[in-house]
Amino acid sequence: MMKPEICPYCGERRLEELQPTEIMVDDMLWTIYHYECQFCTEVFDKIITEGELQYDIMADGEDYDINEDDGEKKFRN
Repeated sequence: MMKPEICPYCGERRLEELQPTEIMVDDMLWTIYHYECQFCTEVFDKIITEGELQYDIMADGEDYDINEDDGEKKFRN
C-alpha cells in the first residue's frame, strides 16, 4: 500500500497516519487508513479492499512477465 504523499485539501506533505479501521463488507475485508494533515488539520481516508492487497497471490505467473530491473509487471498479449 502506498501512503499518500500530499494532503488533498492543502497540498502540504506533513501527514500523520492514524490508527486504521478494518470492517467486513460482503465477506470482504476493507482496511480504512486514516491520515491527518499537520498543516490544515483535515482528516482523510484511503480504503484498501482485501482483493487489492492479494492480487499477487491470485496471479499464477502465466499471464504476465516481471521485469527484474524495476519489478514492473507486463501482461502478455
